[in-house]
Amino acid sequence: MKNPILLEIMTHWERLRAGRIAPLRSEIDPRQIENALEYAFILERTSTGQARFRIAGMHICDLMNMEVRGMPATTLIDQNCRARYSHLIERIFLKPVIMELELTASYPSRPDLRAELLLLPMKCETGEVSRILGCLVADGQAATPPNRFAITGQKTTRIIARDHQVRPEKTYGFAEPASRYVPAPSRPSNTKPGQAERPGYLRLITTTD
Repeated sequence: MKNPILLEIMTHWERLRAGRIAPLRSEIDPRQIENALEYAFILERTSTGQARFRIAGMHICDLMNMEVRGMPATTLIDQNCRARYSHLIERIFLKPVIMELELTASYPSRPDLRAELLLLPMKCETGEVSRILGCLVADGQAATPPNRFAITGQKTTRIIARDHQVRPEKTYGFAEPASRYVPAPSRPSNTKPGQAERPGYLRLITTTD
């Protein structure tokens, strides 16, 4: 893994894991992965072999030209690879592993679009692995969306828990909003006159417990 965006996500997840099988979803601190937020997403397990997007960054939504929140996890995957992808996701939920995938979107009259995908298990407050922290980075010029990817490479890393585990202090967590969140302006807008500004997809919440 060489991509700095993926490394930022991986480093933060590993630090929060602190020797455990996986960190809690509520421990993920968006402030520590600010550069990777637009590439990040969270999947929620809905049934055996099925998961859906809870939240997703703008890079993911731009590849599809739509908000993917609430859509199946396989939305970004080519039809011929969806069964395999569902199996890999279920494997992460049942026997947590770190999954790295190489993806390729092929087009008839232009160069392929390649992407790297990182999938990391997360636990809910009950201790069950029911979420996945993901990060997808596409390298190249995307075609007219939606862009869907075939799985062209896979690396699986076993997670080993240490005997002595230290749970990090709770700070901020990923929000999983029931409705869209419109962030306060933090940088100059590039929105053209008459064009509506697109809402944000990831945000921070403060936890008091």
